[in-house]
Amino acid sequence: MMISLRSSTLVNNVQRIWKRWTDDNGSLLAAGVAYYGALSFFPLLLTLISGVGLLLKFTSAGRNAETELLNAVGSQLSPALQVHVAEALDQVRSGAQTTGPIGLVSLLFGAMAIFVQFETAFDIIWNVEPPESRGILSAIWRVIFHRGLAFLMLCGLGVLLLVILILGIALSAATEYSSSILPGSDRLWVVVRLGIPMVLDAAVFALTYRWLPKVHVRWTEAIRGGIFASIIWEIGRYLLTHFLIGTRYSSAYGVVGSFIAVMLWIYYAVTVLFLGAEYIQCVCRNCDRRVEGISPRLEAE
Repeated sequence: MMISLRSSTLVNNVQRIWKRWTDDNGSLLAAGVAYYGALSFFPLLLTLISGVGLLLKFTSAGRNAETELLNAVGSQLSPALQVHVAEALDQVRSGAQTTGPIGLVSLLFGAMAIFVQFETAFDIIWNVEPPESRGILSAIWRVIFHRGLAFLMLCGLGVLLLVILILGIALSAATEYSSSILPGSDRLWVVVRLGIPMVLDAAVFALTYRWLPKVHVRWTEAIRGGIFASIIWEIGRYLLTHFLIGTRYSSAYGVVGSFIAVMLWIYYAVTVLFLGAEYIQCVCRNCDRRVEGISPRLEAE
């Protein structure tokens, strides 16, 4: 009886999440963010490589910042994606040499548009009403504010990736040290290496749900949504790597295929992020009570 009740609740929750997803045109929102994300990915990556090299210039990781970041992509996401990114990054770098730093800076400013797209999509998912128009000056101020916020998010993303990079280096050093003094400890570190990516994924998703929406999201809700999203992400990451994408795109289509593969990865990541937000709305908030800062339209649903 208990198992039947839990199964019924699970099916009901899935149906409610899917209904909200279709009502909010979640696939269209994810596609829009993925488009900007694919265009923004390589300028952001080049900027992060330069930043990591500057901050860690006296270490081996700093001197090989690009290699370390690509290794982080391979370990945290997929070895196949690491190949795609490396191939496409070479093309972007060669193009940047011909267009000059002005072209790269313009690409970087365009990359900030992805955070504006995230904000717009979250407003739709969380049912946030658009602000009333108060004149041209107010509109200009909103644009400046949102671009500044996007720049801060860009800096935060760089810090987060830097932490992941340093953590990976620390784990590698700890593995080598422990294996030299404690024979047989390799299995323990294998488990740690498998568990840490999921914990990091859940933390990133939870922080995003806690701080990015314009509504108040409690820590308990953000953490539950982060765990939900990280589980879906890990399952999909395995399927994408081993069955759907792999290295077939780069081998068949070259750098264009690598760009397509990166876009597919970004699309899936954004889809998981938005599904986690819908999960918080439907399951954590029961989809029928008024939430502070959210339009009363939520009650009618």
